[in-house]
Amino acid sequence: MLKTTKMLSVLFSFLLLLAGATTAVGQVPAPIPLQELEGRYFFLGHNLHADPGNSKVSSVNYQVRGDLIPWGTEVRIVRVARKYLVFEDVAKRRQYRYGFYWKTRTTVPMLEHIKRVFVDNGDELKKQVDAMSDLDKDGIYEGRVKPGMSREGVLVAIGYPPEFANREELMTDREWLYWINRFEKMVVGFGRDGLVNRITGNY
Repeated sequence: MLKTTKMLSVLFSFLLLLAGATTAVGQVPAPIPLQELEGRYFFLGHNLHADPGNSKVSSVNYQVRGDLIPWGTEVRIVRVARKYLVFEDVAKRRQYRYGFYWKTRTTVPMLEHIKRVFVDNGDELKKQVDAMSDLDKDGIYEGRVKPGMSREGVLVAIGYPPEFANREELMTDREWLYWINRFEKMVVGFGRDGLVNRITGNY
């Protein structure tokens, strides 16, 4: 009986150890607090369209006319709150407020969203843009979509379409839905060759 009890005790201890090891390996690392981004320097991964009246940008990525903040701009994140962050154009010393729309916050982890907009490696981004077609570069320079642009070119030119209104399979999807402002939408359509073949909406 004593021998059996010892065997069961050893087996139970082994199972606890195994369970602990499995948990350690299978754990998803906790996301870093967004406040840890404060004071850090990044580069804009794509053009941003800011409201010229109030220097605001939205996670909806409205395609407003006016204040274009170019891709590759070096920025510093000044403050991060639950519903917005404040970043500064380092060269111009101008600050912008980037609002987190509630549907964005409930659709995608905010750190994932932020890392699409603010990238670490500006040199790598520049290499990617340098390798694009002249048409892509024209659209990127103007901050607009043009027929014949690639998906990659569109992303740098006008940014990502809002996550809550588009599928996760972005790089294979045939349509991307954007908002020009709170009331007007636009759709960027792609052909089988992966190039823009239509733009609908008052764009």
